Amino acid sequence: MHDDDDINEHLSKTQVKQDMDRLQALGEFLLKLKPAVRSKLPLTDSLDAALDEDTRIRAPEARRRHRQYIGKLMRQQDEDALLTALETVLPRQGKNISLEMTLQRLLTEGDKAIAETVQRLPGADRPRLRQLVRMALRDLENDPNATEGRHRIALYLRELAILAR
Repeated sequence: MHDDDDINEHLSKTQVKQDMDRLQALGEFLLKLKPAVRSKLPLTDSLDAALDEDTRIRAPEARRRHRQYIGKLMRQQDEDALLTALETVLPRQGKNISLEMTLQRLLTEGDKAIAETVQRLPGADRPRLRQLVRMALRDLENDPNATEGRHRIALYLRELAILAR
């Protein structure tokens, strides 16, 4: 899990909502996985129960509300551990993104690399990615050993890669 106060101090209300939508999309992706695959993931008990319960809900409005609830539960998940587990459990399917190379290009080439990344990864949000890169560059200017900005970009890219499968 991450410290919401530390991250949210740089994010606008719109970006916070976009993050919540992204977590809900990740939760919906988890719904598509077979229970045997989900059992290998580090999910909280409440999220695991909610994912199992979703198959029993038939009414469209109830299903929509339940998926919002799953998105809420996703905020309590250790996102980094979940993405790492998803990468090991799921087959690559030819969409292997060289994360470190992409990260380095984003930090060195700027807008050109951002444009290429947005084209390559469906669902990528150009303004969000640009902001993450700028925040990381600002952090690196202040402290050359700073890794938090790079970590945020890596987390965002990993989520996009998994959701693109």
